[in-house]
Amino acid sequence: MKADLASAAFAARHVFSQIDLPQNSISTMVMTTLDGQEIAIHDPGHKYSAARLSAMTSSLVAIARSLGKEVDFDGCDRLVLETPKGKIIFRPIGHKYPFLLCVVVNQDAILGHTIWTVDKIVSNFIQQLILSH
Repeated sequence: MKADLASAAFAARHVFSQIDLPQNSISTMVMTTLDGQEIAIHDPGHKYSAARLSAMTSSLVAIARSLGKEVDFDGCDRLVLETPKGKIIFRPIGHKYPFLLCVVVNQDAILGHTIWTVDKIVSNFIQQLILSH
């Protein structure tokens, strides 16, 4: 798994570096494993703890998946936390790739555009993982 984590960290850092944060209202991005181990963070303002965001991302997605099972929904495609100060989007990468993405956006973010950007980050991350193997 170490080699996979190294490839994932490289891929995440590469993809994160390609995102125009101000244009997309993004302040922070964190890639983590399903069990909450930090893989990579892009936090230019050094506002957040990658370890704590990773752990909380893992926990919240697990809770969302459990809740979905209770009402006969399968999985969790995305979880959005909205507050007056901004939004946090939690996005599982996919069954083949056991990683989660957490994206923090400011209050001016347009939700539809932000979701599109998050999905593009995931798509680019998967492409980078494929290229690294």
